[in-house]
Amino acid sequence: MSGRSAGLLQHVAGAAALMLVPLAASSAEATEIGAYRGPGCDGRKQMHVFEDFVGRKAERTVDALNQESWAELKSSIPWIAKCWGGSDIELTLSVPMLPKDGSGTLAEGAAGAYDAVFVATARALIQNYLADAVLRIGWEFNGDWMPWTAMHDPESYKDYFRHIVAIMRAAPGQNFRFEWCPNHGRKAMDPTDAYPGDDVVDIIGMDVYAETWDASTRDPERRFAYFLDQPFGLKWHRDFAKQRGKPISYPEWGVGTRPDGHGVGDDPVFIEGMADWFEEVEPLYQSYWDVQASDYNAQMSNGQFPQASAMFKRRFGSVD
Repeated sequence: MSGRSAGLLQHVAGAAALMLVPLAASSAEATEIGAYRGPGCDGRKQMHVFEDFVGRKAERTVDALNQESWAELKSSIPWIAKCWGGSDIELTLSVPMLPKDGSGTLAEGAAGAYDAVFVATARALIQNYLADAVLRIGWEFNGDWMPWTAMHDPESYKDYFRHIVAIMRAAPGQNFRFEWCPNHGRKAMDPTDAYPGDDVVDIIGMDVYAETWDASTRDPERRFAYFLDQPFGLKWHRDFAKQRGKPISYPEWGVGTRPDGHGVGDDPVFIEGMADWFEEVEPLYQSYWDVQASDYNAQMSNGQFPQASAMFKRRFGSVD
């Protein structure tokens, strides 16, 4: 997760929104609530912190394989799978296409150079009773910060994505769903240039972090309106997925601070805006980034953002 880059919507749950959800359900039931509390067993042990804060059970987490190097990536596969195996929390696993150390290219991946990584990932998930995991392959590809950025070679990105899906669907016993997930906004490229195809995408996700880059988005309400209306923003996400007949998700979202000063801090308007948006579009799931990461500190459960925390608990707290 890096490079994060009008008034609030009224609650609307029309027929178009319902088409985005695979099962008929009320707004509260249609969307799973989740959180990221850290990797693997660390995250599983810490999930109670988020649950105690929000006053309800977390239904999903979004974890990721290690992307520092091929060696680290491979060693993280069995650890992540064992840590979440047997949990009553559903798993979305973010699967890197390349490591940060620069040892690999999208074209090499599309040609089969790293197939063993994805065979091992599928096998470990199935062996640990995670055959129904959502697999988020090569996320935030439309930015320039991921080693698998598609900005220079979108065709190889698409080919590699398709190749990974083919490998993992061939694993005996699998029931995976595959997620394509840009970061909000245009960033370094038009994300649709790297859409790999309806036959290999089951869910269309989007990562959304509250940030401000100039005076036009410093006012909280104007800022959230921009998140809705910007090119490749929230409304585009909804409409693109609807055109393709796919459910949507928000695997990472949060409000907080960035070391470069472009975070927005304690912003309850963003929290309420996202809550209203979720009620309108009924995503398959949404998962809050509840950690103090070095590039974006969005932890909500520690009370560091009191106004946003109060709004979060009011909108996402116990539904009993």
